[in-house]
Amino acid sequence: MSDWTRDYFDRGYGQRWGLHAPGDQVHSDAAGIWKLLVLSAGARVADVGCGHGRHALALAQRGARVVGADASGPLLSRARDLGHELGVPAQWVRADMRSLPFRSQAFDAALSMDAFGFFATDDEDRAVLAELARIVRPGGSVLMKVVNGHAVLRDLRKADREERDGQLIEISRTLSGKRMTERLRMDGPRGAGEYRREQRLYDLNELRRMLEHVGLAVSSVSANPQATPFDEIASVSIWVLSVRQAGES
Repeated sequence: MSDWTRDYFDRGYGQRWGLHAPGDQVHSDAAGIWKLLVLSAGARVADVGCGHGRHALALAQRGARVVGADASGPLLSRARDLGHELGVPAQWVRADMRSLPFRSQAFDAALSMDAFGFFATDDEDRAVLAELARIVRPGGSVLMKVVNGHAVLRDLRKADREERDGQLIEISRTLSGKRMTERLRMDGPRGAGEYRREQRLYDLNELRRMLEHVGLAVSSVSANPQATPFDEIASVSIWVLSVRQAGES
């Protein structure tokens, strides 16, 4: 992990969002994910970049056999605690998304939820996609939720102020090409600090080309897991479902 990712994901992420158990919105998302991936009880699912495990736990509660992988020790620790509190069986693995410690074709499906574009180079992002393709069986699915880079680049909000449960977050944003840097200042009951967050912004066409390059054929695109049609200008997120092609290694 780079200095900014360690600082932000180990401390700032929790201060910004709160590390809560799966709530109504997450369970609604999980229902849509279950349908999109055509999952059934016992399905093997990898949540890559799982954070503190919200979606992994919600899918495990529905009967999937879930493994959550993340590079942040504190986020995984919170995921384990939540799993114990909820009585939900799930496995947690500290791992680098560019080189996952899983055998090839080990899973029926893989997820990447708001966990893409945080490495320094496009080649590293391509390595993440190659790993997602490698770990699912032929015919298995990969579902990604990615910020809609086209919309962000079209109308960049240079400054924002957020408040959640008394936690104040001030954000300033700059661009270098398609790479966005956020400077965050936080203060409140979840702690205080200043952090940097960087993300490469991708549009749908770029994602489609990258996925196809690693043997993942895009089967559907939507604005959310309830299959609302994707709008390049208005949609905040891109939900891309792809299928691993037979014969890909």
